[in-house]
Amino acid sequence: MASRSKLDERLSALLSTRKNKGRFRSLKEYDTSSASHLTDFSSNDYLSLTTDPGLRESYLSRLSNSENVLGSTGSRLLSGGTCAHASLESRLGEHFSSSALLFNSGWDANVSLFSNVPQPGDIVVYDELIHASVHDGMRASRVPPASRRKFAHNDPASLAALLQSLNIKGETVFLALESLYSMDGDFAPLPALLDVFDAHVPRHQQCVVVDEAHTTGTYGPGGRGIVHSLSEDRVTIRLMTFGKGVGASGAVLLCSETVRSFLINFARPFIFSTAMPLSSVLALEAVWSFLASPGGDEKRADLARVIASLHAHLAPLLARTSPALLRLPDPTPVPFSGAVGLEPSPPAPIVGLLTPTPHALSAFLLERGFIVRPVVPPTVPAGGERVRICLRAGVSEARVAELVGAIGEWVERQHEKARL
Repeated sequence: MASRSKLDERLSALLSTRKNKGRFRSLKEYDTSSASHLTDFSSNDYLSLTTDPGLRESYLSRLSNSENVLGSTGSRLLSGGTCAHASLESRLGEHFSSSALLFNSGWDANVSLFSNVPQPGDIVVYDELIHASVHDGMRASRVPPASRRKFAHNDPASLAALLQSLNIKGETVFLALESLYSMDGDFAPLPALLDVFDAHVPRHQQCVVVDEAHTTGTYGPGGRGIVHSLSEDRVTIRLMTFGKGVGASGAVLLCSETVRSFLINFARPFIFSTAMPLSSVLALEAVWSFLASPGGDEKRADLARVIASLHAHLAPLLARTSPALLRLPDPTPVPFSGAVGLEPSPPAPIVGLLTPTPHALSAFLLERGFIVRPVVPPTVPAGGERVRICLRAGVSEARVAELVGAIGEWVERQHEKARL
């Protein structure tokens, strides 16, 4: 038997440290087919589009009429740019009233944007819970760490204090936000944050970037997201991703034509990546036809029904459970409810249940037929360990009630252990 390399020994020691801290990750595969007894409450497929029969038929029809259904053969700047890519970008640009540039993933889009568009001398301010891809982009940028500043999560007062402390002159100030954050399931108070930004930074020096990864397809008319209901000039760049509510893969940056051209010329993830395969382009054409139709409205309405059902069943359980064992984030995430400048929205399809033993709760629920994944540091801060419930259109109220019943059974067992 060959001896282990020095590299493997060092990496194994680091993995052991992570295991000892309860932070070890491994790949999991589950059978979530119709024949399975498992119900997936961890998927980002919020509208259940990946299994919609009508959408499947539409997609297969498009495939059957296409000569090339697999690879795109090269990057967009070489052989990979096709009429289908340009047509989809044109369609998305019209749908969102903006210039559009396709990327293979939201990660690639954020890294491309934040590593290239902010220039030396500019300032980037960002919510402390902004996505990891934004951090990777900022680290690769020419903006020094001292000019990359965070403010407290969703806190307009913290943003105001930060902006007040900066010596803002003629530079561009970037504000990086998400419309819906994926761990607590809380919406950004966009109107309040943008009012603060206006009070400290002239409009012509602003670049507001909002990541709508978790609201693309699921919110707004035709799935246009949260920002659509704001005045068009208040947000400079939007990231819409396709791997969650849209049920596909890839992303699109919505920006000015100048920013689009700049990224085509300077963004390394765009320049040196093989273009999105035509099979994905055709899938997105089918999806966006559906999302803009009455069928898309029905899916969004059904998702709102499932969300309301979970909260109705969960509230009495949490009311009688020690918050030290199980609780919602504090403050409890709430939907927009008539906020100035935004349409009212249903609560998020993401519910984070904080518990000191997320692995144990997740394993218990899996035995009962529910896939609910644990989330631990460093994905969330220490003390923020949780199981994360993701809701989807099409899940029955009975199944939601069974999930909450299983959580209640686990709670009772923990209480019994505590009494012994």
